[in-house]
Amino acid sequence: MKILFFSSYFYPYTSGLTTYPWKILNHLSKTHQVTVLTFNHKENKFKKLKIHPPNRRVKNLKFKIIYLPYLFRLSKGFISPQSFFYFLKEVKNANLLFFNQPNVEGLPLMLLAKIFKKKTLSLLHCFLETNKKNLLDYLIIKLANKVVELQLLLSDQIIAYTKNYLENFSIYQKIKNKVFFTLPPIKKLIIDKNFYQKLKKKKQGVWIGFSGRIASEKGIEYLINAFKRYTLHVTRYTLVFAGPYGKDVSGEEEYYQKIKNLLEKEKINYVFLGNLSEKQLGAFYKIIDVLVLPSVNSTEAFGMVQAEAMLLGTPVVATDLPGVKIPISLTKMGIIVEPKNEKQLAKAISEILKNRKKYTNKKLIKNAEKIFDIKKVYQFYDNLVYQTNPNSTEAVEKRLIQKPKYE
Repeated sequence: MKILFFSSYFYPYTSGLTTYPWKILNHLSKTHQVTVLTFNHKENKFKKLKIHPPNRRVKNLKFKIIYLPYLFRLSKGFISPQSFFYFLKEVKNANLLFFNQPNVEGLPLMLLAKIFKKKTLSLLHCFLETNKKNLLDYLIIKLANKVVELQLLLSDQIIAYTKNYLENFSIYQKIKNKVFFTLPPIKKLIIDKNFYQKLKKKKQGVWIGFSGRIASEKGIEYLINAFKRYTLHVTRYTLVFAGPYGKDVSGEEEYYQKIKNLLEKEKINYVFLGNLSEKQLGAFYKIIDVLVLPSVNSTEAFGMVQAEAMLLGTPVVATDLPGVKIPISLTKMGIIVEPKNEKQLAKAISEILKNRKKYTNKKLIKNAEKIFDIKKVYQFYDNLVYQTNPNSTEAVEKRLIQKPKYE
């Protein structure tokens, strides 16, 4: 099949919104022709359309990425009237259109797909929310979520992480008959031994890790305040951040500066490692003593970093948010705390440090490997795509999409 995938953000942007489809598209491109339409968040705004074919910069890339031109940015979105013409050209050649949600820019493509009677899938990561209290941000987020809901209503099928997350939104009742749930594609990371040794030489005392973008929905200030106000009962600790920050995270430079200033003010030892390769990230998970995900709102819908850490034997503290609590609920490899509750955060970290074997051992890790079996996720997508294939055989059409019990 010819699959056309649209996402407002994609490579080289790093987040759960991009790493999830990257894995799925790499898998699907083994048997299908895949084209990605996206914007480059680092490109100059008036640069011409660029086609990014397989090359040395992206090892083993088997699909094509087309970067669309845009006039300017509004908040985290792209204003690009000219993209309509590229949408029109690409939609005619596609058998299946696959939308990465949330997005606003893909609505014209969704409407064209309905006009040309093309099959449509939407991969819903989350709905948007903001911690900023100004009216403009509120209105932008409100409008963006309405556009996402409209695209979901128009989609033939929808893939979501967990029912636990989606059932908290009123739109679920309108779309529940076409929603399929599957855990995200997570694999056990290989460890970069040289990078691990490098980190080991630097490590002094306890390392408390955070993995992900430095962004406002992550609630990092509550983690810092937990250290400031409560005792961890350890002689020395360091906060170690893995993931993009500052200019590498769209719209979050101010938040990064706020976090850095807070760390300096409270005289907390910290290290920003920046973007890491998969193997380096594996070394990071292995060297830290506990991973903390103190997310505060519904923009965080699962937290794949939790599962990555668990598969390498690292216990987790995460907040009691829909979807976010699921990895710990399934594996028992950590503690769930109330969002923004600094006292509970500090207590949970201390508990894990004191009783580490309770939250990570061979039995628990083996169980996590069964739960987060990436082969099951790939099989799910194979079945889903084959069912939308108008040229598939009767036998293939009868394949059943297995709904995972982890909803």
